[in-house]
Amino acid sequence: MLSRKRLTTVIKTNWIHLLGFYICIELFMVVSAIIDSKHHYQLQLFVFQLLLPALMLLFTYGLVPLIAFYLILLLLDLVLLTQTKLAIFDIVLIEWIIIAPIFIYWAFKYDYWLWLLLVSSFLVTQFIRARRAAGLYPGLG
Repeated sequence: MLSRKRLTTVIKTNWIHLLGFYICIELFMVVSAIIDSKHHYQLQLFVFQLLLPALMLLFTYGLVPLIAFYLILLLLDLVLLTQTKLAIFDIVLIEWIIIAPIFIYWAFKYDYWLWLLLVSSFLVTQFIRARRAAGLYPGLG
């Protein structure tokens, strides 16, 4: 069981997922543009056309799933961190196992492979988050 201060600190580490999702979307868009491109872009135009759309994609099309994702993650954090004595690495793995199948299902249902990349990003950022939390509070690891 965690104190309220420690719980709040661990929950605040969830911002890392947003950064991971943005980086994945950026990489996905760059690779897609390079593969699908029949034109030679100037570097400035290429960067401008990919930086802003990635943010727009994340905060418009992705806003509803992102809000749902963070609400589920917050709920799981509250339950698993306060009601169990599991190590933080076990908790983040359980959270990933619960949340990831939703994204995997959407990837195949909607034939939108970015979801699979986001699942991978979520796993990586979960372990970064766990390392950060364990570094802040060694007893969590």
